[in-house]
Amino acid sequence: MDLIQTLLDGLMVGGLYATVAIGVTLVSGIMGVLNFAHGQMVMLGAYTAFFVVSAGLGFWPALLIGMVAMGVLGWVLERVVFRHTLADHMQGLTASLGLIMVIENLAAAAFTPDPRNFEPPLPGSFQIAGLTLSSQRVLVFVLVVALVVACYLFLQKTRIGKAIRAMGQNRTGAALVGIQTTQVTAVVFVLGSAMAGAAGVLYGSLFAITPYMAAAPLMKGFILTVLGGLGSVPGAVLAGFLLGLAESLGSRYLSASFRDGYGFILLINALLYFPRGLFGQRG
Repeated sequence: MDLIQTLLDGLMVGGLYATVAIGVTLVSGIMGVLNFAHGQMVMLGAYTAFFVVSAGLGFWPALLIGMVAMGVLGWVLERVVFRHTLADHMQGLTASLGLIMVIENLAAAAFTPDPRNFEPPLPGSFQIAGLTLSSQRVLVFVLVVALVVACYLFLQKTRIGKAIRAMGQNRTGAALVGIQTTQVTAVVFVLGSAMAGAAGVLYGSLFAITPYMAAAPLMKGFILTVLGGLGSVPGAVLAGFLLGLAESLGSRYLSASFRDGYGFILLINALLYFPRGLFGQRG
């Protein structure tokens, strides 16, 4: 029963990691832009939820508003910053590092470094067959599954989703057959940023919110992007669950203080056998 409890906890946390990783893998894998400021969008999404819930609007409007707000921010950053760096990936990397400093310091000045929390919609826990489950973590897991499925269907079934996948395979070839690459790039940034906003809202319902909370989601997001394979949404999702399980099992049976190190051990060992990631394409 203890092992089953640990596995369930790992799957719930892993689903949250996967939500962050989807946004990272879309932008970095498909567009080739290393946006290290993605974690700051997670942080801003969490703060958006805090202020929306504090205003009395509730968790569900907070989730929607957080996604829309971060989607709009992603569109602005793509138009103002990243659109001009597509020809040189190092320029995009440098710009994103600068955005980290700007966003973090503005958030610290505006919100103060004090930790914030908001009341989750499902506080407490319940028991099933001797297992104790957090109500909010179960809700987060259900929402993560819904977001992942919605994103996957969008990429597979819609016209713009097919254009995104075509650009991920060959940007020049996609442009030659009539795909408006600049418009598709903007959609990718909006979608990835909206997923970051959703992840921030879900993070904020479980953990403390601070201006400096972005480091952990960002680190895990890039671990999962590499582990799953650049540009592979299914790979990012599978890697998220694997990381959640590795952290949960390692913390329970080995050392909780080494929790953030288990992801790197998993990444190093996986890349020894899958150099392009679990679902990486030869290229």
